[in-house]
Amino acid sequence: MSDNHANQTVAAAQIASELHQAQQVARQLAISSKNARAIVLRAGSQAAGLAVIANFYDELANETITLAKSINITALEISTHSVVEWRNSSVLTNLKLAYDQAESATHQNDIVFFITEINEKQKLLDYRFGQLMSELRNKLGEIQQHMRAIDVIAVTSKLEAVRTGEFQGHLVEMADGIQVMANKIKEHVSHSISLLGNQK
Repeated sequence: MSDNHANQTVAAAQIASELHQAQQVARQLAISSKNARAIVLRAGSQAAGLAVIANFYDELANETITLAKSINITALEISTHSVVEWRNSSVLTNLKLAYDQAESATHQNDIVFFITEINEKQKLLDYRFGQLMSELRNKLGEIQQHMRAIDVIAVTSKLEAVRTGEFQGHLVEMADGIQVMANKIKEHVSHSISLLGNQK
């Protein structure tokens, strides 16, 4: 296993931890979105425009929870994959050593066959590792997009709340709270992306 893969595996484990925390915040976000929907229902026709917004909050929060779980699974897969790669790499090193020591042996070419086989396996493992890292980056990017959308929705809902009379204060306060939670998730995601750095 290369040093770069080892570093990426460690980063994936740290990202899993970051995203576990983001998942907890997303759960609070989902609860807040349900509360927002309840207030919108109480406000009736005054808050008709906010009903769709409350549904968006809920939808994005639930998708974020699902993505965070999926990232944990990908991180685990990266870790498992790295162990397989490390074992493969160790076998390859030992086979090369055996080949060097069997210089005059009759079956030295048999070792070459195994070395070729392990090298091919290593290429496949490298390719799959790249795929997993790409999946991880894409999922982090998706969560980032969700949080940006939630931010925009929160601003819109504060503007819409003006029409809800007595419910305005509650709705604005709730939108502020949702923005705070979205920002916390963004911080976890930004930190996760920085952990990946520019590694390929």
